[in-house]
Amino acid sequence: MEENDARRLVVERGLAAGAFGHLTEAFLNLPFESLGPVKTLLKRYLSAAPWTAEDDDALAAAVGPGEGWWLRALDDELTLDFGWAGGRFGVRVAGTSPAAAGGAAPPDPLAGTFDGPVVPEATPNPRTIRFGFGHPVHAGPSRWYESATAAADDPSVARLFSDFDPVANVLVGPDFVAVGLRRPGDWEDLLAPVLAVVTEEFGDPDAGDTPAQPTGAAGGPAWLAGRPVQAGDGRRLTRLEQAWRDLGGLRPAEPADLTLLVAATADADQARRQVAANLLREADPTVALDRWTVLIADPARSVRRAAVDAMVDAGREELRPLLESALADADAWVRWKALRGLAELGASPSRAAIATKTEDPDFRVRLEAAAALRPPADA
Repeated sequence: MEENDARRLVVERGLAAGAFGHLTEAFLNLPFESLGPVKTLLKRYLSAAPWTAEDDDALAAAVGPGEGWWLRALDDELTLDFGWAGGRFGVRVAGTSPAAAGGAAPPDPLAGTFDGPVVPEATPNPRTIRFGFGHPVHAGPSRWYESATAAADDPSVARLFSDFDPVANVLVGPDFVAVGLRRPGDWEDLLAPVLAVVTEEFGDPDAGDTPAQPTGAAGGPAWLAGRPVQAGDGRRLTRLEQAWRDLGGLRPAEPADLTLLVAATADADQARRQVAANLLREADPTVALDRWTVLIADPARSVRRAAVDAMVDAGREELRPLLESALADADAWVRWKALRGLAELGASPSRAAIATKTEDPDFRVRLEAAAALRPPADA
């Protein structure tokens, strides 16, 4: 994957805040006078703006000499590499392209709307989505705009009008931005790109929360395989990384390894249960069904996500009842992913269960339920 493509995905998936938080690990001893220039450059790197070799040079000069190298997972496809090589600081977002992954389909952009620093929320008006922040957007009263002309004094709002023709109005509140479209049905296609622009224009990367571990369901070998943590990088492995180190090499087709994997599904460490839930996709279907039945009700959200993600990937009809039960999960991502799995299996046998999600509290789940119930185009 080209670096600029990977940087674009960071923006689209709302990962800039987490990436910026990781980068601060390298700057604990950075002189105060260097913080401003470094922050400005890194914000541009973690955006859709162009980045050149000259920018690399400017960043290295602003940071200055140092030592250490870090590798951090941003999600199950993207990694952030940064630190000093030969005394020169550098940063790079890297990822695996769909072609390199055996032709797999690219991740659904809607999946990236669940865990970013900016949270999209439904409003009583179906044409309007509220994008909430964990930090102030501005001081003073809310500002209402109904056209790009009216937003001439605010380039960030003006961009929403210029980039998206269906935008009818924008309300900038003290800690949120509400975007109204002319037709509510357009949100199904525009949610992810509008969220990316709102995050880039209004989301301050250094104000977001940094996840303790990847929030995607898999978070597994895709970002660890062949990329061991370098010795002397000054950090301890996260629990999830350690779990993948311990369990990722198991071969569930081997009886001894399968026994270890089954034991890990009941481990006290939720990271080991998460990894085991993921690896069950390679296990005997009967054993996998038995353990997923337990893991789909695990108290840890990350484990339930891993279980439903693996079941959807397995795509077996006998998993339909478990996916239907996941529609009642407290986590919106689990409900959304279960709907996606049922649609891939064929929605008709689960039509009644899917129909209950058309009134789900999370509008993204409602969108997915409506899409699953929609007749095929050639029907």
